[in-house]
Amino acid sequence: MRVSLNGSDWQFKGFLGEDWVWRDAEKPGTRDVRWWYPAVVPGSVQADLLRLGQIPDPYYEQQSLLSEWVHQRTWIYKKSFLADLSWWGRRVTLRFEGVDYAAQFFLNGEPLGRHEGMYTPVAVLVGDRLGFGAENLLAVVIERAPDEEPQVSKTCYVRTHKARMNYWWDFCPRMVHQGIWDDVYLEVTGPVQATDLWVRPELTPDFRRADLSVSAVLDAAERCRVTAEIEIARDGAVVARHSSAHALPPGETRLNFALPLERPALWWPNGYGEQPLYEATLRLITEDGAVSHARTVTFGIRRVEAVRNEGAPEGSLPYTLVVNGRRVYLNGWNWVPIDALYGVERPAKLERLIRLADRAHVNLFRVWGGGLIEKEAFYDLCDRHGIMVWQEFILSSSGIGNKPSTDPAYVAMMAREAERIIPRRRNHPSLVIWCGGNELMDGGVPLTDAEPVLAALKDAVRRLDPDRHWLPTSPSGPVANLSLKALDENPEGLHDVHGPWEHQGLTAQYTLYNRSTALLHSEFGAEGMANVKTIEATIAPEHRWPATKDNPVYFHRGAWWINEPLVQKAFGGIEDWVTLSRASQFLQHEALRYALEANRRRQWRCSGSIPWQFNEPFPNAWCTSAVDYYGEPKGGYWAVARAYAPLAVTARFDSQVWAGRERFTAQVWLAHAGAQALDGLTVKVRVVGATGRVYREQECAATAPAAGAVPICTVDLPLAEIREPLFFLDLTVTGSPDLTATGGSDMAVSGGARRVAENRYLFATGENLRPMLHQPTVAVEVAAGADGQLTLTNRGAVAALCVRLDDARPLNAPGWAWFSDNLLHLLPGERRTVRVEWSPEAGPERRLLIQGWNTEAIRHG
Repeated sequence: MRVSLNGSDWQFKGFLGEDWVWRDAEKPGTRDVRWWYPAVVPGSVQADLLRLGQIPDPYYEQQSLLSEWVHQRTWIYKKSFLADLSWWGRRVTLRFEGVDYAAQFFLNGEPLGRHEGMYTPVAVLVGDRLGFGAENLLAVVIERAPDEEPQVSKTCYVRTHKARMNYWWDFCPRMVHQGIWDDVYLEVTGPVQATDLWVRPELTPDFRRADLSVSAVLDAAERCRVTAEIEIARDGAVVARHSSAHALPPGETRLNFALPLERPALWWPNGYGEQPLYEATLRLITEDGAVSHARTVTFGIRRVEAVRNEGAPEGSLPYTLVVNGRRVYLNGWNWVPIDALYGVERPAKLERLIRLADRAHVNLFRVWGGGLIEKEAFYDLCDRHGIMVWQEFILSSSGIGNKPSTDPAYVAMMAREAERIIPRRRNHPSLVIWCGGNELMDGGVPLTDAEPVLAALKDAVRRLDPDRHWLPTSPSGPVANLSLKALDENPEGLHDVHGPWEHQGLTAQYTLYNRSTALLHSEFGAEGMANVKTIEATIAPEHRWPATKDNPVYFHRGAWWINEPLVQKAFGGIEDWVTLSRASQFLQHEALRYALEANRRRQWRCSGSIPWQFNEPFPNAWCTSAVDYYGEPKGGYWAVARAYAPLAVTARFDSQVWAGRERFTAQVWLAHAGAQALDGLTVKVRVVGATGRVYREQECAATAPAAGAVPICTVDLPLAEIREPLFFLDLTVTGSPDLTATGGSDMAVSGGARRVAENRYLFATGENLRPMLHQPTVAVEVAAGADGQLTLTNRGAVAALCVRLDDARPLNAPGWAWFSDNLLHLLPGERRTVRVEWSPEAGPERRLLIQGWNTEAIRHG
C-alpha cells in the first residue's frame, strides 16, 4: 500500500542559521507557533512564498532580484498525518523521491537522518517510530542552498550535483531553488520488499522474439520463504508469466528471471512506428498466501545501436542511431527545465510541450547538462510520444574554465549519484543516450572518457545500463564549434559540434551552413524576441522601448540574446517594439529553417540536428527558445516543424538578399524519412513576386529516396528580370492521391494529384529586408468550416506577409489552441486552410487573433 503525503496541507517557515534548533521548531511540542504558512508538496520554496504574496512576482520585470535572499535561509516543512492501526506489525517505509538540496528529516521530533542530493531518493524505515491510530508529525529541514557557480565561472569549482541554471544563466535569472520537489509517500508492506525491478529485453536478429531478462532486488526484514510471481502485460492482457519459490536471508537478495516473448510489439521513435508499452509486475507472496509487496514498471521493447556516420573520418565516434534495424535521422531539440521553480508540478504545461514537439516531428530531446535529471512524468510522456532522450548528468561549462574537478571526493560523490540515478530511469524505452555533461573542455578541446569524473560516470553506465549509448560530453569534438574559421582549418575535425547560437547575417548564415561538414550538430540556434503577449504580460508599458541592452529590464531578461543591432540592420530601421518582435522572430525562423534543411541535405554524413533550444524556464524578453515560457510557439517553432516533415522539399542558395548579384540561383532537393522510395512525384518550382507575377516556372518528375536526400533540379534566372523588391521561391511536390501530405495546411489540389510537400522562401532584390515593412495593406478573409477548419484568403493585390494565428485569450486562460500550420505568406488570391483544435479544458470562450505584417488584425470567435 502506498500512502501519498503530497498535498497542500503542509506548513512551512523560514529561519536564519540554526535558529530553528533553539526554538525546537521541528518538534511536536514546540512553542514556535507563529508565522507558519500553508505550503504545497511537491513544490518550491519561492512558489510557496509567491502564493502568499511574501515575495513579488519574480517573473515580472526585474523583480526576481527581490527574492534572491530566499535560498540563504533554512526552511522547515512539516505535516501531520494519521498512521492507520492496520499498519501495525508491517514494514512502513517513508520515501522522498527528491529533496533539493540538503535536508534533515524528523518524525515526531526524533531525527531520521540527513541527506544531500536532489536526484537521489530518501528511504527510511519508520514503523517503530509511528504512533498508530494517532497523528504523527513529519518535519523536513531544508538547509540553505549550497553556494554554486553561475554560468560564468570555472567548472572545477563545482562540488554538488544540483541544477546550475538557477544560479544565473543566459536564459534564467538567479532564482536558486529549494524545496521538496518530488513525491513523498509511505509504503506499507509485508516483511519483503522489491526495491528495484529492471526489465532488459534482448531481441533476436529477426525481431520475432524478445528474451526478457528480469532482475529484481529484494530486501527482507527477516529470514523467510516467498513465491515470486512475474507477469508481463500489454494493454491489460497478460502475455508472459513466471513463478518461482525462494528462501531469503535477512537483507538484500538479487533475483534474475528469463521470460521469452514471441512476436513482441516493437517501440519506435516518433514518425517511424507505434510506441507500444508493456508492464512488468512482480508480486512477492509469503507462505501464508499474503502479498508482501507488489511492484510494477513500464518498459518498451526495442533495439538501439550507434554506428559511425557514412564517410566519417577515422577515429570519429558513432553518432547515427539504428532503432530496430532502421537508421533514424535525429530530428532533435534541446530541452531545458519547464520552469525555474521546477518543483511545482505543471502536468498540463508539460504535456503541452511534449505534444508540440511530437507534432513538429521531433524524435529526440537532448536534456541539457545545466538543468535536471528529468522526472518520471517527463520520461513517461516521452515513452508515449516516441521521443528519444539523451540525458546528461548535471555537469556544464562555465565560460572561464570548463574542466570538472578531479578531487577524489567529488568524483566519488558523482559516482554515487550515478549509481542511484541510473536504475531509476533505465526501464524507459525513450532513454537512448547517457552523456557526461555539457561542453566539458580543456583549452577549447572537448574532454574524453579519460577525465576522472567522466570515467567514473561511464563505468556506472556500463555496469548498470550497458545497452545505452554513452557520450563523454557534448560536443564531443575534436573541434568544438562550427565556424568558417574551423571549416578552413580542419574541415574533417567537425564531428559533434555546437554553435553558433546567433543569426549570422542575411548572407553569412547561408554561407556557413552550406559549407558545414559536421557529423552531428547537437547544439546551435538563433535569437528571437518574445511573443507580443509575453512582453505585455511581463514588462510595464513604459519599459517596453527601447528593446535593447541599454534598457535594464531587457538586460535582465535575456541580455545575451538581444540581437537588436542585427535586426535593425537587416530591416533598415525599426521604431517600435512590436515590429521588432515580429522582425526578430522572422530572422529566427529563417535561420533555424536553413540550418536544419542544410544539415538534412547531408544525411547520412550528418546524422541529425539538435537546435538550441525548444523551451524556456522563464519568460525572457529575448531568447533562443522556439516555444515561450507560457507554452506558445514563436515563429521558429514552425520553421523546425516544416524542416522535420517526413517529406521535405528544400532549396540550397547563397543569400536572402541579392543586391550586387547578376543571377538568382537555387538548387532544389527532396528529403524523405520513409523506408521506401516514393515514385511518381512532380516537383513544381516557381519564382514569383510579391505581386503574384510569375518570373520563372518549371516542373520535373522526381523520386524521393528511401531515408535520404537528393538534388532534383536547379532554378536560375537573371535578377534583372525580377522587377520587384520582394520575391518568393515557391516549391510544391504533388503525387498520387493515396500519399499522405506532410504539411499542416490543406494541400489538396485539383487534377487527381495531391500536394504532399511544399516550401516557400522570401527574398529581397536589394541589400536588406526593409521592403517587408512597407508593403501595401491587404485584406485577408477568414471563413470557418467543419472540424475547426479556417480558410484564409488573400483578397489583396500583393502578398500578405507572415500571417499568424494566435490564441487571443489571456496567457493564464486554461488550455491551449493547436494549429495545424502557421506563419504563412499568402500570395494574391491564394487560399489556405488551417485546422484549429482546442484543449478540452479551454472551455467555451475560444478566441483567435489573425494578423499579418501588412494586414488588419482579425478577431475570430
